[in-house]
Amino acid sequence: MKEIDRLRWKFMFYNMLIVTAVIGVTFCCAALLVKKRGRQEINAVLSQAVEYQDLHGRQWQDPEQTRVPHFSVLVQPDGVIVLQDGAYHSFPDQEFLESVVFLGMDGGQETGNLEDYSLRYLRVSGSAGDLIAFADTSYEESMMDEVLLHGGLACCLIWLGFLVLSYFFARWAVRPVEESVRRQKQFVADASHELKTPLTVITANAELLKERCEGMAEDVDKWLDNVDQECIQMRRLVESLLLLARSDLMKKGRKDWERIDLSDLLLEELLTFEPVFYQMGKTIAYETGDPVWVKGNPAQLKQVIQILLDNAVKYSKEGGRTEIRLEPWGRRKLCLWVKSEGNVIPKEQRKAIFQRFYRGEASHSSEEGYGLGLAIAKEIAENHKGDMGVVCEEGRNCFYLKLRQERSGPCRKKTTPLSIHKN
Repeated sequence: MKEIDRLRWKFMFYNMLIVTAVIGVTFCCAALLVKKRGRQEINAVLSQAVEYQDLHGRQWQDPEQTRVPHFSVLVQPDGVIVLQDGAYHSFPDQEFLESVVFLGMDGGQETGNLEDYSLRYLRVSGSAGDLIAFADTSYEESMMDEVLLHGGLACCLIWLGFLVLSYFFARWAVRPVEESVRRQKQFVADASHELKTPLTVITANAELLKERCEGMAEDVDKWLDNVDQECIQMRRLVESLLLLARSDLMKKGRKDWERIDLSDLLLEELLTFEPVFYQMGKTIAYETGDPVWVKGNPAQLKQVIQILLDNAVKYSKEGGRTEIRLEPWGRRKLCLWVKSEGNVIPKEQRKAIFQRFYRGEASHSSEEGYGLGLAIAKEIAENHKGDMGVVCEEGRNCFYLKLRQERSGPCRKKTTPLSIHKN
């Protein structure tokens, strides 16, 4: 059932949207906290280096072991650079010291970053000169890389886990709805089947009464005609409901599918509808071509063609022309077009007309029918992995049926063009 599948996927989509938002916000917050923690640790190391260093020449002792590589430099008033104790990965040479000291002294601020050297500095002035403490920021960057790598991987695994859980949870959540829809369709199918017998009896009795009582009185003939007509309409409605209720069985019941020449099937129905168009004072035109092969249920595809042609007869304008064309569509598909002249279907109704019992236009509501024909045709098309729709151009309603084309079958001679015109 397509409605249930759509409901299930929609449930999964919104559920995973919430999960993605929660995981994303959590991951971003964790990354920001780690970044803030690393920055605080580096700043603490710089502050301690400046606080415990004696600017009057006494040796500085590192107050505690730290994970952040650091060192400090004393710039004496005469410009001599003296490397102080620290915990750096290697003792920097004189050229390196001069470069970083120059950048540290050149800045107008007491603290800053040296991006090219991956260092952060803190400068204080005293009687012995300027003390500049440097800390390696690559520690902070390595922490962020670890968080992004392992945290991102963990988030992806958690997301995939929730995706699997959401799939099974969605199936479990929509199961009551699926069961309710199944029971509803089963009820409609059973009720339609049960109604066929009494309707058959009523129709038969109405025909007998019409034969026996015909000519007795004008009112009696009129009443009997009304009863007979309504019985026929009711029987059509019940049969349509029965077909719609069993539409799900069409998807599974593909054992009766066979290879069909759709061109021959279409030509057969066109010859059947020729007198109908003629009686309605309308024109139909079609040209047959090479055989086009599809795989499906012949009876169901024939019913789709009947619905499209019947729709063209009913709703095309007086004296209007209907063109039927069967042509390739893309690489592996074919398209059946039924283009009829008439009142153009409004854009907002072009999807709604394929819904069950929809009869939007006033012109349509004046005709016989219950708004089930196009709904049945679309159901059959979708069960055959096809598509059906309508477009409008130059005062014509153009219904199309797209189906997957099979490989060419046995060759036959090309059929001569067929054109049926109003006399």
